[in-house]
Amino acid sequence: MVPTPVKKWLLTVAACGLAFSGLSLASATTASAANETDLNGHWDNLLPNICQDGSNRSGQSKWFYNTVTHELHDKSYEGKSPVFSLKYLGPGKSYTYLNPDWKELKGHCYYPASSSWTVEGGETAWSEPASNCDNGGPLNYNVSQSYTTTTTTTKTVGGEVTLTRKLGKLFEVGGGAEFSYSWSYGKSVGWSRTVGMSVPSGRTEWFGARPIKRVVRVNPHFWLDSYTWNVSKDDKNYRSSQNWGGYGYRALVDHDYYYDGTSNVLNSNNQPQFRFILHGRANKYSDCH
Repeated sequence: MVPTPVKKWLLTVAACGLAFSGLSLASATTASAANETDLNGHWDNLLPNICQDGSNRSGQSKWFYNTVTHELHDKSYEGKSPVFSLKYLGPGKSYTYLNPDWKELKGHCYYPASSSWTVEGGETAWSEPASNCDNGGPLNYNVSQSYTTTTTTTKTVGGEVTLTRKLGKLFEVGGGAEFSYSWSYGKSVGWSRTVGMSVPSGRTEWFGARPIKRVVRVNPHFWLDSYTWNVSKDDKNYRSSQNWGGYGYRALVDHDYYYDGTSNVLNSNNQPQFRFILHGRANKYSDCH
């Protein structure tokens, strides 16, 4: 059998990019403030129910929350059990009052980015190995590259992570996001090109690529307009404050409850960025026979 001077596998491309990109860490302006309190460990079910998936953003919402049993009800429970009790004063005369341990919360949700960072995605081959079995010079050929951006969204509550749908209201510019990054969240950005590759004599080489991804973390917040409780056990004697429990905090957040949006970093031409890796080795016998 006469060895073939050049043996080259059919090239199929899985992923590619425009240019080399270094990994960077970018931190967003945090949402923390002096008047913010972390509910984590105390009222873990409150924020995940009041502020979820970008809800209750506009206007004022009303909630009833039991700080002992952690029950939560919406405004439809106004005047109803177990939130309220009825005080009977005689025929045709009665009124309701807020039961002990129940608090009336009024306010709205907002969804700032608490942090952001970039990571490298998993490496994917964008050319199959090509072997140059000819001692006369380099092996030159063209590689067709293509790639489409991806988006993932996770929701974490109390350490439990679940995949969720794309949430434009939290992450997309124009969809309601309270921040802006050069990334492809919620968009399918396709790209393709053809480039030349040259393999030296006696070598087998191939390229891989790692997409540069941005992760943005959003911690839902609830801004208190009023916090109302009843100091009487069997009558109506209300107190109201703009602070949670009278402790001086108006912004409620649970740092164990957050959303992470992950998508491709885009360059100034709105194309996905990659780090390319050239792999190579000396030819083995099986490469050329």
